Amino acid sequence: MVAVKTRWKEAASAVATMPADEPTTGAQVTRRAAILLMMGHDGFTSPEVCLHYLFASRNVEDSLVLAAAVSELDGGEVASLLRYLAKWVGKYSRFPEAQPCPEAVEIHKLEQCDSVPSLVAVARAMGLVLDQHFSHLVLNAELRQDLLAAGVMAKELAAEAEASGPILDLLRRMPQAV
Repeated sequence: MVAVKTRWKEAASAVATMPADEPTTGAQVTRRAAILLMMGHDGFTSPEVCLHYLFASRNVEDSLVLAAAVSELDGGEVASLLRYLAKWVGKYSRFPEAQPCPEAVEIHKLEQCDSVPSLVAVARAMGLVLDQHFSHLVLNAELRQDLLAAGVMAKELAAEAEASGPILDLLRRMPQAV
């Protein structure tokens, strides 16, 4: 597990030292990759970094498999998973410009960029954890602050997405009008 985190640190260091004088597209890809790698490395323990691969995989889209796995977790594991997912929600709220960057894998050979869970995957997993273990989470006083903090961040992200809706509609219609 420590080796996995070390690879993430090395990739983040490598992208941070890449020259900024590349062509514009390369510089944008480098910046997006740096954000993703920083988000995936900073503040996560070695076991949590290993979870990135699970939640970034396409297998997570099958909610039946994930729901079955989540339902088997005990109280401590549920708390750890909820804290892990809340960290991701916090990172996406601090860095709303973060988005998948498959070009970083092609251009810079940074396969870790494909292993950053999307906000959609994080939200889906958090929903499953809440669905499967709601009574345990609500009755556990230690988790109350984590739940409240995750709820505040989720509301902020939802408000931002709602406010962006009309702007996105306008941007989609502009090319049609020109």
